[in-house]
Amino acid sequence: MSNGKILIVDDDPDIVFYLSSLLSDQGHRTMSAGSANAAWEALSGFEPDVLIIDVLMPGRSGLDFLVRLRSARRWSHVPVILITGYDKVLDDDCKSYLAQHPDVRAPEFMMPKPVDQDTLLSSIAKLLSQQPG
Repeated sequence: MSNGKILIVDDDPDIVFYLSSLLSDQGHRTMSAGSANAAWEALSGFEPDVLIIDVLMPGRSGLDFLVRLRSARRWSHVPVILITGYDKVLDDDCKSYLAQHPDVRAPEFMMPKPVDQDTLLSSIAKLLSQQPG
């Protein structure tokens, strides 16, 4: 498995610690941001291969951040895994929100919290294997 750089965007320090530890143990480099604005600032310096974004955060939501990310030419190609404890978003698969943004590509994966580590690791491996070079 090729190792990647993964930006974790979540306002819950326990989730950030868990995901960072899990991914680091697998050989990935991680960086975390506690808000969408902090994540936007971190993008240029970190150049992530994959983003893990929580849906519900104070300020700008993970869905708002997804739209901003996908709308920026420089970042639109970066794959996204959305995580959420909010069942309505999972049940709807973001369709209601993304219907307001028809040009925005949906996240590559969506996962409920607590995140199943095997599902997360296999999803990341799949995304990294699809990336060029």
